[in-house]
Amino acid sequence: MCGVLACCHMLGAQTAESPLLKFFERKSGLITFIAPDGNVHVINQVGAGDRALTDDAGSKSGSSVLYAAVTWSPDGKRVAFSRFSINSGTVTEASLYTVRSNGDNRLQLFTTKDLQPFYLSWSPDSRRISLLSQVAGKDDLELGVSSAEKKESYTALDRGAPYYWDWLSDSASIAAHANAQRGGPAGERLTLITIDPAPRKTDIPVETDLFQAPDISPDGKSIAYVRSDEKGFSLHVHGIDDSTDQTIARDMGAAYFAFAPDGRHIAYLAAFSAQPVPQGFLSIVSLDGARKSIKVAETPVLGFFWAPDSRKLAAIVPDPSADMDPMFLNREGGLTLRIVGCDAATAKTWTIARFPTARGLLTILPFFDQYQRSATIWSPDSRFVVFSAFSAGGDPSVYVARADGNHKPRLLAPGDSAFWSWK
Repeated sequence: MCGVLACCHMLGAQTAESPLLKFFERKSGLITFIAPDGNVHVINQVGAGDRALTDDAGSKSGSSVLYAAVTWSPDGKRVAFSRFSINSGTVTEASLYTVRSNGDNRLQLFTTKDLQPFYLSWSPDSRRISLLSQVAGKDDLELGVSSAEKKESYTALDRGAPYYWDWLSDSASIAAHANAQRGGPAGERLTLITIDPAPRKTDIPVETDLFQAPDISPDGKSIAYVRSDEKGFSLHVHGIDDSTDQTIARDMGAAYFAFAPDGRHIAYLAAFSAQPVPQGFLSIVSLDGARKSIKVAETPVLGFFWAPDSRKLAAIVPDPSADMDPMFLNREGGLTLRIVGCDAATAKTWTIARFPTARGLLTILPFFDQYQRSATIWSPDSRFVVFSAFSAGGDPSVYVARADGNHKPRLLAPGDSAFWSWK
């Protein structure tokens, strides 16, 4: 078994990209990132069209403004984010905003002194935003929902800690997994929250354990969850109408999982360690016919993202090799990662990019299963991935790499916490 700083794959040769090639490739969506000054920016995959969506981040006269939780709407037209006002190191006010990707029609949806929204997830129809917030002065987290276009429309839905959820395809309901630890004050619960016409909670009658984020199948008819016993865990697909419950796989450790966008496969990480980030074995299960399961040879895997075409995944693995491409910072003691492409049908892998990771990716890896419900590192056409790394000069910077792994990554701009739009 490999530890967090070991790996079993060597980097293949990658050629330098022609400077002219990017001007001829088909553009696909846009990328958001946090610029060095703390403001929210968008840019395209060739590094053109860099545009600031905010302009007041940073410190001034003892106070500061921080932007976080930047999240694309599923239709690719708007970006949502949280804005925090900070005085003497304390958050004094938080706001939720949306803005069009060209910077127009910026809306302040609500402002609060009682909540600190740190994670956002749009409804599939791009009309609502669900948000998880730290409640001021309490240990609880609050799940709420707001209209994406109507001011002061926030509605509290539920509380718990920890708390994970996913939208149903009807954009009117949410499936939540709360208190997902043994001995939690309210115990394990998997709950269906119907938003319209008024919030209503109904517990889903299953036993759950040792997983974080539930996942709704693309057709909206099933939910994936995990049960555990002394032999390990079993991954289940349960009908939302409670008519079916099927065991998809059995394994050991803690489980992190996600349906492919087309619903024909489900991938899961069986983690032998969960701290500081998940580390485990990645498997892919076919949901057609005999439920064939294949295990990815790369070990350990720290997280993964399905490509929009459902034919491949991007897996994150550690890589302690000494050699580093001159475009990146070469330093001792920093964590070097690889993004590995993986064929969903065969589990064959190849290296997409190898880099000294910046803070943004490390922030989401412990919760990658929840983040992949609302964000992606893939381009909409499944031909590229985006990531942040330390450049040769030591600055966090945004890079794009071709998914086939044949060319070296492309530097876009200084920045961190990069995500691609869904469309």
